[in-house]
Amino acid sequence: MAATRESKTTRAFRPAPFFDHGLFLLHLNRGKEEMGSGHYETARREFEEARRLRPRDPEVLLDLSITLFHLGQLADAEAMTRDLLAEHAESVPLLFNLGLILFKSGRDVDAQEPLEKVLGFAPAHRKAHLTLGLVAQKRGAWDEAQRHFKMAGAELNDGAEGDDSVARTARVAAAEVRKATASRPSPNDTRASPVVKPEPLDALTASGKHRLSSGIRPRPPTPVPAGAEPAAPARPLGPFSPKPGGFLSVSCGSGVRVRRGIVVGRSGAPVLEAFPAAMPDGLDQILVGASGDGILLVADPGRVPWLKALAGEALSVYPARLLAFESALACRAEVTPDTGDRTAPPFLKLSGRGAVALAVSSEPARFDVEPGQPLAIAARAVVAYGGEVVPELLEEGDPLSGLGAGPSIRFTGAGFVLADAR
Repeated sequence: MAATRESKTTRAFRPAPFFDHGLFLLHLNRGKEEMGSGHYETARREFEEARRLRPRDPEVLLDLSITLFHLGQLADAEAMTRDLLAEHAESVPLLFNLGLILFKSGRDVDAQEPLEKVLGFAPAHRKAHLTLGLVAQKRGAWDEAQRHFKMAGAELNDGAEGDDSVARTARVAAAEVRKATASRPSPNDTRASPVVKPEPLDALTASGKHRLSSGIRPRPPTPVPAGAEPAAPARPLGPFSPKPGGFLSVSCGSGVRVRRGIVVGRSGAPVLEAFPAAMPDGLDQILVGASGDGILLVADPGRVPWLKALAGEALSVYPARLLAFESALACRAEVTPDTGDRTAPPFLKLSGRGAVALAVSSEPARFDVEPGQPLAIAARAVVAYGGEVVPELLEEGDPLSGLGAGPSIRFTGAGFVLADAR
């Protein structure tokens, strides 16, 4: 009986055949392209095909739920989002998506709970503040609505630092509140604005769970036309706001840590202080703290900012790829393989809740690693890694080195690696 149980377990975790995995990726990537182009019905069909091959893949389910939201199939989108939340209960994007779906469905009271949970994990989540403000506006709670609109950016001037579509929508809603109309707005007046959209997968994590899908699957970078500069992400996260040309605006109010050597400008009067010199592994030579009323402008020549939210998990970042992170995140030196350069700083292990800004040439590829399926990759391409993976420097005679990859790292265990070609 024991042998039988072991055999069944082995079959349950057997990797999918190559052709099956390739077909899955084909439908998944086609679906993403169609969704990005606004062709939601075509995207739905592609995601359904991918789902047929991987019924429980969280990335497929999330993308499909967002597509159903845009198609107005809110009941199906809600059911799929709740199903994902059962395994990723602390995912900020999933909680926000559920609140937005409920709001769009006219269930304002139900929408408040997941949206307030979002603010518990990410107090500065502007789209959650905007949606909660719209909910409060509908029931005539004018002070509460104004507070949320202010947090969403309603007090920013047109074209000011940090102004975007969320802030513009919040300004319009706040102006309506200031009119102090005696009658409650019609339920149809303030449905979800087109700028309030579902969240993507980048922070889909659950406490203690790092592996989101099976197999080693690369997430291709966004194509960039030949000769063109890759565009920075359009959506701010926490205190970070990407700007054209590869710049990153860093608001220092809540406290941030910034890599030395990349600060190119400032406004206001931010307070800069050295990282405690008593910290081991020379972290004081890598990082500087910033706080107070002011903004820093940072840039890493040849690269653009890429933002990631941590919701309780850990991320080990190569220092040369780090721009900044919120001071609320714990930071320590990570024991990593010796890549031949004795002067190279160690990886920095960040953990807790907060935002991280990384420097990349384009959106980094994500490679999922599972037990028994190690990933070997050129050390120069590694941006960060997370989960329960163990890095190991490969010997000089490894085939990758012989093919020109240089020093390579093999990752074993269960987790993921973020990589960038330049």
